[in-house]
Amino acid sequence: MITGLLLSNSSWAQRDLVEWNDTLQLSIDDYKGPITSPDLNLHISTSCGIYCIPQITGDTASITIIAYIDRNKSWARKKQVTPLLLQHEKGHLDLTEIFARKLKKRILALKTNKRTFIKDVQQVYDKTWEDLQKQHQAYDKATEFSNIEFAQRTWQNFIKENLVLYHFYASQTIRFPIKD
Repeated sequence: MITGLLLSNSSWAQRDLVEWNDTLQLSIDDYKGPITSPDLNLHISTSCGIYCIPQITGDTASITIIAYIDRNKSWARKKQVTPLLLQHEKGHLDLTEIFARKLKKRILALKTNKRTFIKDVQQVYDKTWEDLQKQHQAYDKATEFSNIEFAQRTWQNFIKENLVLYHFYASQTIRFPIKD
């Protein structure tokens, strides 16, 4: 899972990004990147990220935050990929969306001003990204990369519940007043 706080569109030309949405289903065709792992037991890797563009206009701060998959960095050993494994990988994208929503919640709770806004957003982003990486690792460990079906179902329920829990933060852009 790869990304950082994106403040410009300079590197987008090499990317093939698909934004998260509640009806998106991953298919093997979403995995266009070169295989980057020599481990033959690793059959698929989904490169998810959180696009974050903060800006200030007058006395209003706005931030667009979008969870996505980068199809050019995601790869698969296509003959080894099962529907259950694709479903597991969709769980990674759903977790990324949950943390994008948590990021919005955390940003709305910030006590910030125009002078420190970008730095404050970066700090919250970095902490949220770190938390997301830990969640991805816990998900893979608990499910053994989808091999423990009961654990996979448990995590799918957890993910669905959290998408509902953070539904208030589903809008891609948040706006709030900001002072000097």
